[in-house]
Order: sequence, then C-alpha cells, then structure tokens
Amino acid sequence: MVFCDKEYIGKKFKEYRKKHNYTQEEIAEKIGISDKHYGKLERGVFLPGVDTFLKLIEILNIPIGEFGVNFEAEFEESKKDFVKELYILNENQTKMYKEILKVVKKYIK
Repeated sequence: MVFCDKEYIGKKFKEYRKKHNYTQEEIAEKIGISDKHYGKLERGVFLPGVDTFLKLIEILNIPIGEFGVNFEAEFEESKKDFVKELYILNENQTKMYKEILKVVKKYIK
C-alpha cells in the first residue's frame, strides 16, 4: 500500500488534476483549503488528512486502487462498504470499532 508515500500521492493528485484541466486554485477551493496548502500536497511536502484525501479522490475521480487499496471483485458489497468506512474513521473511532469486534467475535463462532 502506498498510502503513506507522500510524493507518490502528490504526483497522482497532480496527474489527475491536469487530466481534468483544473488549476491548483480550483481544487483547493473545492475542498476548502488554501492553494498554497494544496500545492504542498502535490509536491509531496506532507500527507493529506483522510478527509482531504477522500475529497480529492472523489473530485479528481481517482480510483482508490491507484494508492494500493485493493477491493477484490469477489468481496460482497457489504464488505466493500465496511472497508471503505474503516478508512474514514479517526483514531478514537478505530479503537472503539476494534473493541466492539472483540466482543462480537466472542459470541459468534
């Protein structure tokens, strides 16, 4: 998975932005950040937050597979949706889900 490779992610944002003929300013405005901040994301200075990342892949129509996330075709739709939801959880929510799953696993055998 290349989700933590900030230079790769920045290159993908730039590639798809140009593919759709957007300026950095237009993209920044659409997702609610400054154009300077967006420029730093494209240059790979730092990683976007999950919320920003998800907004960008939606606006730029970038397949999540470009970032090493593989939703295999044989996955049931409900499993795909569940995995997608996990990507947008904050740290506290992730911990809570893990605890819930531990409890549920005890009772499902």
